[in-house]
Amino acid sequence: MLKAPKFWYLKRDTYLSNSLYPLSLLFRLGTKLRTFVSKEKFSELPIICIGNIVVGGAGKTPVSLKIGKMLIKAGYSPHFVSKGYAGIEKNNTLVKKWHSPKSVGDESILLSEIAPTWIGINRNKSFSLAKDAGADCIIMDDGFQNPTIHKDFSIIVINGDQEFGNRRVMPSGPLRESINRGLSRTNLIIIIGKVSEELKSKIPNHIPLINASFVINNQNKIFKGQKITAFAGIAYPEKFFNSLKQQGAKIVREMIYPDHHIFDENDLLNLAEIANKTKSILVTTKKDYIRIPKSFHSLVNTLEGEIHFEDERLLLEILSNLLENKLNYSV
Repeated sequence: MLKAPKFWYLKRDTYLSNSLYPLSLLFRLGTKLRTFVSKEKFSELPIICIGNIVVGGAGKTPVSLKIGKMLIKAGYSPHFVSKGYAGIEKNNTLVKKWHSPKSVGDESILLSEIAPTWIGINRNKSFSLAKDAGADCIIMDDGFQNPTIHKDFSIIVINGDQEFGNRRVMPSGPLRESINRGLSRTNLIIIIGKVSEELKSKIPNHIPLINASFVINNQNKIFKGQKITAFAGIAYPEKFFNSLKQQGAKIVREMIYPDHHIFDENDLLNLAEIANKTKSILVTTKKDYIRIPKSFHSLVNTLEGEIHFEDERLLLEILSNLLENKLNYSV
């Protein structure tokens, strides 16, 4: 996946966004037709969907990881279900330690470090496999726009820096669907980062809003004052670069690769050469790190952290009530 075009996130109309608007109308029509002809399928397990309205970079996977940890700590047995984006494996599969990002996708491997994770095109089949394997609830990373899946609770994740971009639907803008259409199916919103008054005004009062932030692990303080060659192949690399700068790192070179890029030996040799010439160290994200050949792992450092919810107790209470009601009803 290539990096999102800059005009998507300008808070004004541009020649490109206006030129592509007719295609956006066709995209919206196609979405409505798909919804109309699709049959929604129900699962015996509670389905918590973590999605977004924009294309990539909102923070769905970090939020999914944190919610998974919360539910496990509360005594539940969640399984993750993902499409396995960017992986070549299309059959319904339980992610194992020997799987590679090329086969099942990088996000699935990250999720599998927390709880059993299923990938495959037919997510409804993954739900059944998860139930047979002992899951009592499902956390679905993405899939909010999939009309064939009934969601018991849908959480929308918004990046406070990007918000909804120019508020236009693809390809004229970054939206997967119109804001109103997406919010009409939303049960709760999580905003990572700053929350502007303009953004708040777009959110209906009946939808709970929880603020969140990405908190860097304490061991990353070693980057303070260090000269760094930072590289990333994620949807919104600027967020990673800014996090390093906030830690006091001195970035001498920023290297941006396509989203979900599988790094090869030539990539790492080139990066090592840059680091050697600039007398800097190589730093990337954990998501990128798992896409690096293992023979080069010792050369690369990672900036790690996790999502922190301002009102974690409220979020857990909402989700626990949902799960208990569904599980008790199913008995």
